Amino acid sequence: MPVNYIALGQQITSLGDSAIQRNGEIQEKLARCRQLLAQYANEIIPLQQKVEEAVSRESGLRCAKPYHEALTLHASSPVTPGECVLLAADGSQITPNPHEPVLFGLVNIGVFRMPLNLGGAPSESIESVLLYDDALFTSAGMISDDLVGLLRDVREREVMVQLVRTEKIIDPSMPVITLTDGPLEFFHEPRTDKQFAPQFNKYLAALDELSLQGAITAGYVDRPRADLVVRLMELVESSGVERPFTGLTDLLLFSDLLQPGERTAVFELQSTSSKTYVGNKALHFFYLNVSRSNKPAIARVEIPAWVARDKDVLNLLQSVLVDQANTSGNQPYPYALLRAHEIAVVKREDNTQLTWLIEQELIRQGFDPSEKSNKQSGKDAV
Repeated sequence: MPVNYIALGQQITSLGDSAIQRNGEIQEKLARCRQLLAQYANEIIPLQQKVEEAVSRESGLRCAKPYHEALTLHASSPVTPGECVLLAADGSQITPNPHEPVLFGLVNIGVFRMPLNLGGAPSESIESVLLYDDALFTSAGMISDDLVGLLRDVREREVMVQLVRTEKIIDPSMPVITLTDGPLEFFHEPRTDKQFAPQFNKYLAALDELSLQGAITAGYVDRPRADLVVRLMELVESSGVERPFTGLTDLLLFSDLLQPGERTAVFELQSTSSKTYVGNKALHFFYLNVSRSNKPAIARVEIPAWVARDKDVLNLLQSVLVDQANTSGNQPYPYALLRAHEIAVVKREDNTQLTWLIEQELIRQGFDPSEKSNKQSGKDAV
């Protein structure tokens, strides 16, 4: 028996009992937080100053910072999106496994291109990069899953740059939206590894190029768990480090405030990385209800400053995301991102086939066949 269900039974019962009490506490916090949101809805400059004062005391503060729209804004989406080209990218990876017969890694990038209201059929492309030899090792030893993920995310952005350049050569005036799954803010660790800085600089350079090309760049975070706006309200409620709204999330805060297709105000992202995303790259975000029913489907959309400051661009991005989510049926999520994931995903059989191909090449070069480690063989037998 893999799990001791008898021992867990009482703990599960206790969980259910505490959930009732906790829900009551959350509802009280939610009511107060919404009250503050309405009370300070138009206090943009005083709240900006409050955030800056808080950062001077707590450099690691992570919260929303008002931009220029009222905090209670709920902007409707245009009925239909205008003409544009949508480029959605996703990536997957294989991390080197020392217990497998051969040692290699893989970064796989899939892109789905959709011309919207332009005629023409969607298309797809894929880039596969094999990691081997020196690429598998860092100053700390074998490359980690996190560093492979860093390479993947950087390459996603670089591929986007190449494709946007091509689109702009074809039609310089055509709006091009680049959409990726997840935030634009980089979170990969360990940042102390000497490989992080050059890769991060490549990431920033790609954002700069997307800005120069005028691409409408966005990162889509489905079912966000952040409390960025809630944290802003805590700065109003408490002048110290207390967290009066612990347990609240922005998703809870806005779920009943946004009608289908509506977005919140745009906020600037205050975080420890703010000093590296400067100028046109300064990170902003808004929440968007992509549902078309009474059941909210809230996403956080991260955008750089060059997108945040243009109202027409925001309207186009909002309408495209809502339209894309509606295309996906009962589970609202941008259709183009779903397709990009399908293109990029590396399945178990792909890993097996790639391992076999590399083994055959090594045998052809005169190397003896390798075997899985005893540990891996034992796991596979379970």
